[in-house]
Amino acid sequence: MHKTMKMTLAALASVALIPAGVTAHEVRAPHPGTVTALTYYSSGAFHGAIDVASGSGCGYWGVETGVVGSVSWNVTIRTTGTVCYGNGSGNQNEAKHIWTNGYSYRVWHFLKTANSYDRTCDRCQVGDEGGTGNVTGPHSHIQYDLNGSNDTSWYANYTVKGEAVDRSETLGYLD
Repeated sequence: MHKTMKMTLAALASVALIPAGVTAHEVRAPHPGTVTALTYYSSGAFHGAIDVASGSGCGYWGVETGVVGSVSWNVTIRTTGTVCYGNGSGNQNEAKHIWTNGYSYRVWHFLKTANSYDRTCDRCQVGDEGGTGNVTGPHSHIQYDLNGSNDTSWYANYTVKGEAVDRSETLGYLD
């Protein structure tokens, strides 16, 4: 039932909320798992992104960028080890695309694999689920921001904390 409502909301958003002439990019789950955090952590602190964890541990799933449509990805590898429970803030592996509107879309915390390289692709795999950076466990962190101000509107009404997702699930739309 939830998936049907989600698909209906996605269809309405694509027709009613997106101005004519603007191309929105669909974002799907980077791997199967559960949405573990959204705008706020359970502590109440601001998070401003989507976290998806498989619950299967480090290296279990190949992490995809999630964006439908070919875009150019800048993949930054800050560690080559298998890091599952954090190695300090600023040490997260990152796949990033900067849009023409100046916003950055990022996927963080994955482990380096043979798929961890810069390229243009559609929902490409950039590594395996990991815990690089400032984390308490393996997951994927998906963020859309402008100059450090995280935008949460792109995923509002598309997903909820605790939702089980797979690669076909729409998490939101980027303008």
